[in-house]
Amino acid sequence: MSPMILEVQDLMLGYSEGPEFGPLSFEIGAGEAFALVGESGSGKSTLAFELMDVLKFKGGKRSRGTVKLRCHRNEVAYIPQDPAAALDPLFTIGDHIRELGCSESAIRRVLEKVNLPLENMSLKSYPHELSGGMLQRFLIGMALVRAPRLLIADEPTSSLDVVHQAQIMRLFHRVRTEAISILYITHNVPLAMDLCPRMAVFYQGRIVEMGSSPEIYRDPQHEFTKRLFRAVPSLEVS
Repeated sequence: MSPMILEVQDLMLGYSEGPEFGPLSFEIGAGEAFALVGESGSGKSTLAFELMDVLKFKGGKRSRGTVKLRCHRNEVAYIPQDPAAALDPLFTIGDHIRELGCSESAIRRVLEKVNLPLENMSLKSYPHELSGGMLQRFLIGMALVRAPRLLIADEPTSSLDVVHQAQIMRLFHRVRTEAISILYITHNVPLAMDLCPRMAVFYQGRIVEMGSSPEIYRDPQHEFTKRLFRAVPSLEVS
C-alpha cells in the first residue's frame, strides 16, 4: 500500500444557510488518481474548497471530522471548472505568467508539457481571445509550475467539446506519470474510469459507494450508482 497523501475522516461540511454534507471518509495514496463522481450540486466542489482550506472564506464551515494532508498547503494545486472565470479578464496571458513569480525557464518547461510553447502564444492576448481548450491547458500549466504533490481538478472538462476533452485527459495521464496525486471531481463517468483506478460515488452530500472503478461499474450497489451508470453509453471494461 502506497503512503497516503490525503486522509479524510468523518467530515461534515456546510454553509450558514443550507444542509450539511457528509459524513465523508476516504483517502488518496501518493501518486494515485482518485475520482469523486456525482451529480451537479451534490457538494463535490464544497469538499474541494475545504481541502484547500478556503471554504471558510466562502461562508462555509467544517462542523466535525479531520483532514490529514501529508504535504504543505502550497503543494496543493486547484484546476477549476471554468477557466475563463478563473483568470483576470484585464490581465494578459503574459501578466498571468509573471504573477506566478517563477523563472521563465521553469514556466517555459511546464507550458511545453501542456502543449503551449511560448513561441506559439501571444503573451499580449487576453483570456477571452484564447479557445476554451487553450485556456484549460494554460490553467493546468499554471497549476503545475510549482510542482504540486496533490492536484484537485474540479470538473476540468465540462465546458469543452469532446476533442478538447481528449486533449485534457491526455495531459492528466501525463501528470500521473510524474507521481502527482490527483483528486478528479466529475459527473462524467467514462472520463473518471479512464483516468482513475478507484472512485467514490457522491450523492446528496454523502459517499454512497467507493472502491475499484471497474468493479463498481460492473456491480453497482447503490440505487443512485445504478441510475448513473445506466445513463452512460456502453463501456468496455478490462
